[in-house]
Amino acid sequence: MPGLSRRWRSGRRPQPADPGLVLLRSVCHELRPPVSTLTSLVRALETQPSDSARGELARLAGEHVAHAEAVLRQAAAAAYGMTGPADPPVPLHRILPVVSAAVPAGRLVVRLGRATGERLVHPRHAGQILINLLTNADRHGPAGGSIELTARAHRRGLRLTVTDGGALTPDLTRSLHRRTPPAGEKGLGLWVVRHLVAVHGGTIRARSLTPHGLAVEVTLARPRH
Repeated sequence: MPGLSRRWRSGRRPQPADPGLVLLRSVCHELRPPVSTLTSLVRALETQPSDSARGELARLAGEHVAHAEAVLRQAAAAAYGMTGPADPPVPLHRILPVVSAAVPAGRLVVRLGRATGERLVHPRHAGQILINLLTNADRHGPAGGSIELTARAHRRGLRLTVTDGGALTPDLTRSLHRRTPPAGEKGLGLWVVRHLVAVHGGTIRARSLTPHGLAVEVTLARPRH
């Protein structure tokens, strides 16, 4: 009988993840980039003598506070089963300063195709997608290496590509294909990206570069007004 009991236990299907716990883990993960960026911006404000530069840093800090507040509002609405009104689309160039601040100064190069900066995106979701991909590149790519964000418009929408000097690993491949959130923090940011991309009718893929490097490419459909 003990043997039967062990076999029965080992044959049970894994229980689905607790939705409340998944929500809490996702919120904690998504708050980390804006909080980390805010810390860096406040430090820069303390050492920046130029009034104009301090004004720009303060504006970026305010944008990241607003982003953190949006994450919390979305989590609160989800916890109560509510859906709030969608943020109106904005031109891509409007979110790029906030997104770029998530990566240490000097590491990021942004390249926009012709008229791509005017393409409309959903600010909160597109911003979260790019922040997650850029912070992943910063965290998992070669220390101090360059990171590039390229945006190109096409007939059906927008293609956003983040490249760095890293490699296409099995862990990354699994993270991009998993349908359920990971048990731990590892891969959670990419799971959030995959979910947001699907919400907007897009795709995501990762590929190796020649002779070395990694590109993570997201396509987003044109937002519906």
